[in-house]
Amino acid sequence: MLAIVTDSTCGLTRAEASELGVTVVPMTYTVDATWHEESFVGEGGDYAALFSGSHHVATHAVRTSVFEEVFKRLLDEGNDVLCVTISSRLSGAFRSAEDAATHLASENLAVLDSWVTAGALEFLVRRARSLADGGCTLEEVFADLATLRRDTRIVFSVPNMDALSRSGRLGAIRRAVATKLNRYPVMCLHEGGIEQLDDGRGARGMAAVMAEQVPDGTTDLVISHFGPRGVEAREVFLAVRARFPEARVRVKDGGPVLAEHLGLGAVGLSWA
Repeated sequence: MLAIVTDSTCGLTRAEASELGVTVVPMTYTVDATWHEESFVGEGGDYAALFSGSHHVATHAVRTSVFEEVFKRLLDEGNDVLCVTISSRLSGAFRSAEDAATHLASENLAVLDSWVTAGALEFLVRRARSLADGGCTLEEVFADLATLRRDTRIVFSVPNMDALSRSGRLGAIRRAVATKLNRYPVMCLHEGGIEQLDDGRGARGMAAVMAEQVPDGTTDLVISHFGPRGVEAREVFLAVRARFPEARVRVKDGGPVLAEHLGLGAVGLSWA
């Protein structure tokens, strides 16, 4: 058996994780020095209200010891183990998982930097399970995902750049206030790092730009909203549905950890 491990930014519900046989390791965050674990989609409570009423919110990468404990348990049960994490350029989770794998030094354990997160990470996890169920080995699944991650994409937009600027993850992107002149920046993750693509006027213009990034023939998409589902997520849904009327389109809460870095009101669109 191939056991699959990922982190909670992948956006799986408890039922989905159980169905896929995926172990989801929770990311953690603090709100005014109180620790919280990020749970499955739909089980995060009203984190938007919690954030809005706080003075300080911070996220924390999964500790190496947590990954090591999970890996050891799954290996002791006789499994090969594949761990697929959020992009290493967004979080220290990959480094923690890699360090845990080094400590265990098992040829039956591999860790992959997905270069993505949210719905795009979910697509990779689902692909891993499909390949494993089809009889592929750990090495074969790892190699397939290492290639597939180049074409598994997420684009996103934020209500303003404040949260991203504070996070230090913008790289060379210049700081700008997206709400000025009703402009929404549209960005993507390229090999794990944030790149700016374009911007759109108003939520509808932003949604059109995001939908235009999706290749023709795409049949499965995930829209992630961070905080309450607002007009931005609705416009992205309408734009995607208009362009891909036959596609499967799911709308999911992106969770508190990514919301802290993107800002409440951010929206993402993922596909494979």
